[in-house]
Amino acid sequence: MINFNSFKSQRVRKLNEMPIKISFIGYPAVGKTTILKLLTEKKINKLYLPTQGLDFKTVKFGENIISLWDFGGQKAYLKMNLKNFIFGSDLIFIVTDSTPQNVLNSKKLIKLANKNIGNESQIIALANKQDLREHIEVDKVEKVLKVKTFACTAINYSERAKLIDIIKNELDKASIRRRKRE
Repeated sequence: MINFNSFKSQRVRKLNEMPIKISFIGYPAVGKTTILKLLTEKKINKLYLPTQGLDFKTVKFGENIISLWDFGGQKAYLKMNLKNFIFGSDLIFIVTDSTPQNVLNSKKLIKLANKNIGNESQIIALANKQDLREHIEVDKVEKVLKVKTFACTAINYSERAKLIDIIKNELDKASIRRRKRE
């Protein structure tokens, strides 16, 4: 378990409560597993090995335990199992590789996730692979997806601190929204 001491939010669940669940969904080869490796400081391989089923990692941000869930991106698998896997997520990241076709397909994933969870979770997009020549700029991805979107290049280790800040800020916002509903 990795300790990110910079994560000190008092608004999210603590160690003695259920772990915070963050789900990463997207189609194959968009970088979900690479993002988890980046966040958990694991070696990032350039060799593509598709996730079969799901993978999850647990990290510690200050006093908070966070479960990071990575779902295999095969379409049939997502359609059959998405509801069960995203249930209970505090945040859901839709990961796209920022290519035109994948961004359009990711819009369908957002609709499917919304259908399954309603307003129970915040959905955010990561426009990954911003280093590729054929990428769409993050502001255009956000307009197509109609959800808050952040640029990302997960193979770049310098992106790690930025991703941690995004998670911290979005968890704080999710906690505030929950308190308002209660």
